[in-house]
Amino acid sequence: MISNFMKLIWKYFDVICFLAAIIFAVWGCFLLNFIAGIFSVAISLVIIGYLSEKIASL
Repeated sequence: MISNFMKLIWKYFDVICFLAAIIFAVWGCFLLNFIAGIFSVAISLVIIGYLSEKIASL
């Protein structure tokens, strides 16, 4: 039971770290240039959309 609980927490931890990494990458692109920031938002949304579809199909 504890092992399953730890696996569940670990899954959420990975998602939180992934989203935090995307947020900081987008923030860094906005610090470089506004146009680079807009493109990074678009790329991030495509990646998140693709991964959410992959998760939904499991």
